[in-house]
Amino acid sequence: MLNTYWDQYIFILKTLIVCEGDSITSYRYLWALIFICVFCIVPGIAETSDHYWAPWVTQTTTNSATINWRTAANESGEIYYDTTSYFDLHHDFKNNKSIHTAAQYQHVQLTGLVPNTSYTYWVRPSGDRSAFGNRTFRTFPISGPFTFVVIGDTREGINYSETQRFKYVADAIANESNVLFVLHGGDFARHDYTPKWGTFFESADRMLANTTFFPVIGNHEYHNISNEGLDEEHYVVCPEQCLPCNQCAPGTGAVNYKSAFDFPLNYSFDCAGVRFIVLNSPDPNSTCCDDPHTTLSFSEEQAPWLRQLLQDNMSGVFTIHHHPIWDAGRTNNNSDLVPWDKLYHKYNISANFAGHTHNYQRYNIGGIPYFVVGNGGAPNDDVNNSTIYPNGKESVLPMQLGYLKVTVDPENNTATAWEVTVAKLSCWECPATPELYHSPVINDTITFPLKPAPYNPPTPNPSYNLSKAMNKEQIKIGNKHAEAYESGKAANNINIAISQGLGAP
Repeated sequence: MLNTYWDQYIFILKTLIVCEGDSITSYRYLWALIFICVFCIVPGIAETSDHYWAPWVTQTTTNSATINWRTAANESGEIYYDTTSYFDLHHDFKNNKSIHTAAQYQHVQLTGLVPNTSYTYWVRPSGDRSAFGNRTFRTFPISGPFTFVVIGDTREGINYSETQRFKYVADAIANESNVLFVLHGGDFARHDYTPKWGTFFESADRMLANTTFFPVIGNHEYHNISNEGLDEEHYVVCPEQCLPCNQCAPGTGAVNYKSAFDFPLNYSFDCAGVRFIVLNSPDPNSTCCDDPHTTLSFSEEQAPWLRQLLQDNMSGVFTIHHHPIWDAGRTNNNSDLVPWDKLYHKYNISANFAGHTHNYQRYNIGGIPYFVVGNGGAPNDDVNNSTIYPNGKESVLPMQLGYLKVTVDPENNTATAWEVTVAKLSCWECPATPELYHSPVINDTITFPLKPAPYNPPTPNPSYNLSKAMNKEQIKIGNKHAEAYESGKAANNINIAISQGLGAP
């Protein structure tokens, strides 16, 4: 039995080798077989449709991983798998796992795996055993450096599909080497509508075929297709001018998100001593129409869980949630997410990631990098000279498609992040083809400590009692330049005259 596409490929090559004769007819057969080999047996790059969503890997650890896929109806199936090195040598699998429970969505955990090892697997649904081809993932290392990618807001717009924007980003990530996993910051599709999610998995296929995927829920995961005719970009902003909340369909239960990933909306995982914490920011109980906002009560509910995870002595901690704490258009932080922000600074996290705003931004707030990575394909938010920002803004990149690549090195206590631009956009919402770069361009780079030192405000030295009167003999200034800030007056309103080279009295 030819167990894999590779086996079938080898079989045809052997057939070609033993062919005899050099007539024109022989060459015609030769080219016909090559055509069959390339276009009929080897699976195509895009293996996903509304009915079958090609497999994606989640919840990877050092010794396990979960394989997920969607079929046309309730089906069972099998997974064949082995280390990539074994498969490349033998073109076969020693291991397989049968799934006897029929379901449209399958979430199958593989256990007993080896750390920091590439695995090749082949999912064979019972309804169509040749629906998918071979795919790969790598288990997590116990220690050492690793690289991951952050993307967000990949949904389509009103006038274009994800295949016209997000697919360029996903394909660029697929071309990266040594990406261990991808973090998605939310807003996968425009609506909680299965065909739209099918487009997401189709566009992401090459990226998902060789890495692990960790999702974050966004507000669009609750959007209702019944409101498709509305300008959902604006109807929640001004009820007195736009559509009142009671005149459109309510939000959904994020059915497609929950079906595709099948684990909690807030969760954490560890990799090589570094912790990643995923928080749930859209509150479905606070929504106008179908667009849930974040709320203070919602963040407070998750704060004890967050604090417990931050208390562990990890080599570093990254957090991610859909709504940003620091963002363009405001001068202070998001008041609804203050409980999380306070904990980030109390426990000195490595960095925070968010999305929701459709561009790339980076802030330095109290020594912590805050990234907004919302440039995965959604209608891009432009900025202008009148745009206001919080103090700490360091980079803003509007009207471009891209992703954030991060390499962490726990042994040297460093992390380096590169904002990778794939294409420029000429318009916010129009279907015009983006201006693709021949090779992705690095537009922002930052290196920061993986585990920052605790922040201790400096103590004034020497410490004077400014409520006590001082005379000239009590103020001694050496032969060094000194500067008086603001008014140059001490708290007791005594004028202090200073100059370079002033000696002691």
